[in-house]
Amino acid sequence: MASTHRLSHHNYSLSELDLTSHEEKQHKLNVVPLKRSEVWAWYIQNATYCGYGWVGGFLMIPLLIQDAASRNGVEASNHALPCNMTVQNFKCVTLVLGHYLEPGTISLYISSISSVLSFFCSLSISTVADHGSYRKSLLIVFSILGCINALGFFLLQSQKLFWVAAILSPLGWTFFNICGVFTHSYLPIYGRVHQDVLAAKARGESQSTVRKIEEQVVNDLSAYSVGIANVGSVIVHAVSIGISLAMKESMLGLEIAIAFAGVWWLMWMLIVAPWLDARPGLPMPKGKNWIAYSWKKTYNTITSFRQLPEIFKFMIAWFILSDGANTIPAILFVIIYRELSFNHTHSLIISVLLAIMACLGAYFFLGIRKLWKLTTKFMIMLTLFLYALLLSYLIIVPYFTKSLGLRQIWEGWACTVYIGFIISTFYSSMRVMLSELCPEGDENEWFSLYLLADKGSSWMGPFVTGAIYTWTGDYRKAFWFPVALMAVGVLILSTVDMDKGKDEARNFAADKKARYEAEYQTKY
Repeated sequence: MASTHRLSHHNYSLSELDLTSHEEKQHKLNVVPLKRSEVWAWYIQNATYCGYGWVGGFLMIPLLIQDAASRNGVEASNHALPCNMTVQNFKCVTLVLGHYLEPGTISLYISSISSVLSFFCSLSISTVADHGSYRKSLLIVFSILGCINALGFFLLQSQKLFWVAAILSPLGWTFFNICGVFTHSYLPIYGRVHQDVLAAKARGESQSTVRKIEEQVVNDLSAYSVGIANVGSVIVHAVSIGISLAMKESMLGLEIAIAFAGVWWLMWMLIVAPWLDARPGLPMPKGKNWIAYSWKKTYNTITSFRQLPEIFKFMIAWFILSDGANTIPAILFVIIYRELSFNHTHSLIISVLLAIMACLGAYFFLGIRKLWKLTTKFMIMLTLFLYALLLSYLIIVPYFTKSLGLRQIWEGWACTVYIGFIISTFYSSMRVMLSELCPEGDENEWFSLYLLADKGSSWMGPFVTGAIYTWTGDYRKAFWFPVALMAVGVLILSTVDMDKGKDEARNFAADKKARYEAEYQTKY
């Protein structure tokens, strides 16, 4: 690693700034080359919080809600009879707010509520993390809250209390997603301070060359982080499967597995925290209300779309594409659990397989990208094409036969393998594309908007899926919805000009810095 430090000094009045930490008091924006220990701390933290989200939030908690709702439900054909879960392919409904709902749709509707809550909570706090050392400190705080929330599922001691899970699930998903904003926002920062990028700038390389090196670096960091995150997910899966088998697939077994995922998340966050550098930003202006400041800052960013049209086109495309990509596995898991009679252990094994294939897919496509020197945008289009092939099978085949089209157990396994192989590259590449278009100094703000675009739209998929099932009685017809979303998203994404977007981001950041310095020079 390079050892030279370039320091950028700014003069501020202590009466105007809330200098609450040692790093803020010093307030030197250090261009310190990225350290190996720092990268690995980030990899490990990313892997362990994802273990909770992917295993607990995405799989075990929905299973717990569906089980509790079914146990508290009645037969769909005769509401006077309690639900008989011992019958294969049982059909039950649960009374919720005066309406009888299928347990799978209850889980989907709660997922929609989780997305809305994540949207507002993230918008209310995430931009604060661009200032001082709040990115790291808030990451620790929300990891603690996530662990406490995971332990709270032990309150679900009776199926009649399934509403407890309906409250805890959105909260846990919100804590997870806010941590995701803080974690992802390190990526563009690491790209700019990577030793290869700094060395290229020191050699006086052209701007286009530096950009290509930075794109390569950020893609590598993102791909490796996704791969390691999937390894962490497999570990949490393995322990959860052991707990499920030992507890004979009981509700208590699910609660213990969820608690383990939460404790695992917090434990490793605290272990790696000393090595995870804060990379502090400009100090937080004194006396600002965090929530009001975040909303105002986000509003100002949104109204700057004329200066940053390319990144806004990307965000609109991401808003649409993310909902399509999130909806596909959501429908898949509901079908294999509700209609193909997969039990808890089978569902956990499916999820393990998804994680393993995601890890393999991340490194496979990383090799493909390096071999042919493919751009980030091309990799996204490639994965979307592969998604389209799967959706074509799931939609077209059921119209010609009643024996195929996700009606066989082996199809559930095959679809999991296929989705797992491409899913990590899609999300990793989208994250990298934002990193390339993101103005320097506003990383948390833009990754917060990135999450908001994701979660702000992801309520639609589960909601529409639940509505389609209620109307047609067939979850497979819901696959038409992600098809429509991805078609529109591809059209918008294809219009994004990366070089133009990078120029816009650089000019925007320079103008913002100049205004900031001019304001303080005028005052002091």
